[in-house]
Amino acid sequence: MSTNDSAGTLASTSPQRDEANLWFGAVIAHAAAAMLFCAVAFTAGFYRLRGFFPPMSARPGSLVPALAGGLLVIGAVLLHVALGRGSDPRRIRLTLLCTLGAGAGFLATQAAWLHVLFWYRDLRIPGSGVFASALYGLSAVQAAHLSVVLVGVLRAGLRFLRGLEARAPLQRALPGWWCSTVMYGVLFAVVYLP
Repeated sequence: MSTNDSAGTLASTSPQRDEANLWFGAVIAHAAAAMLFCAVAFTAGFYRLRGFFPPMSARPGSLVPALAGGLLVIGAVLLHVALGRGSDPRRIRLTLLCTLGAGAGFLATQAAWLHVLFWYRDLRIPGSGVFASALYGLSAVQAAHLSVVLVGVLRAGLRFLRGLEARAPLQRALPGWWCSTVMYGVLFAVVYLP
């Protein structure tokens, strides 16, 4: 095989290799975030079995935490819709915008709820013990993970607006979004359920 043939073969497989490397990196990143999250969740579960958990001050008086989780599910469904839209650019753009809005709405809702718990219900570290540490720790890991996924969706949307291929970045963002959704489900079960 000549040098030109091997260079042509290398050039033709390079995009597939790059995409495989990006997928591998995304899987490693999601796995690392999930392991950290699970370690904190199991610790919180252990302490929950040993005493009264959660304290009355942390129990939601409204459906705010449940509604925040609903925004995550809506965002995941919208990502699936964006990937299945075909070639209608206007609908894909609107779907991506709504997905970003659902993610930003979740983060804003979580921040507002944690603000209420910290300032108005005196749920502080270290005074409130393990519960406050678990709540703020799990929330921070989950919010950081979702923020990274949102940046990926935003980058894919910007690629789409410039007329570049955006399907592969959206397909990489979808497992991350579902990972964040599952993380929040675990957080909700460990922290908020009586």
